[in-house]
Amino acid sequence: MVKSTMFYWLVILLVFLNTLTISSEHYEQPQWLTEVQDVANKLLLGLFTCEMLMKLYSLGLQSYLVSFFNRFDCFVVCGGIAELILVELEIMSPLGISVLRCVRLLRIFKVTRHWASLSNLVASLLNSMKSIASLLLLLFLFIIIFSLLGMQLFGGKFNFDETLTKRSTFDNFPQALLTVFQQILTGEDWNTVMYDGIMAYGGPSSSGMLVSIYFIILFICGNCIFLNRSLKLTNSYFTSEILRN
Repeated sequence: MVKSTMFYWLVILLVFLNTLTISSEHYEQPQWLTEVQDVANKLLLGLFTCEMLMKLYSLGLQSYLVSFFNRFDCFVVCGGIAELILVELEIMSPLGISVLRCVRLLRIFKVTRHWASLSNLVASLLNSMKSIASLLLLLFLFIIIFSLLGMQLFGGKFNFDETLTKRSTFDNFPQALLTVFQQILTGEDWNTVMYDGIMAYGGPSSSGMLVSIYFIILFICGNCIFLNRSLKLTNSYFTSEILRN
């Protein structure tokens, strides 16, 4: 039964209803909608739990755990049960509960199990990520090094204009990581951050121009070399996997 087409489409319908329930949540929603969502989430969790138990009974524990998708389903169901228990007992912060609720969204990947082309696409993407793991690690180390260097150069120095609150600073390590990460991956306002760094050392007319070297090296090496190289390797491996499949 668990391998029948009807059972598969029933599960797909449940996934669709699960996605619809989550997407209906919004800010300042009426109380009746919150209650409906709560009942729907509990009902869907019960149905997905029944699906998992039926597969365990039909296939046996060892055969069930052989499949990656079955292990994935088990993880999502256990995450949903953990969320329900923590919400009912009120022993977790709202942020932690929100993170657990995001696990529900993973159920949409269940549709890839019997969709051959989509399943191959996901597998190719995961395999391509494995092939550039070393390069991604190098990029991560590069971000850490330049974050620490930025803290030494600009920590506490972006306060020259008291009328404006700077969004990108190097005052602490998390903020420095975020600033460097933003400049490398998006290139957004990297020249504005560079200008703030120049102004922190007296402006363009003084030695402040020298600190622009830091930002130029960061942008060229991080964005133009490491990031683009990673994307190129991913794209080439991804294309070869698609052609092979």
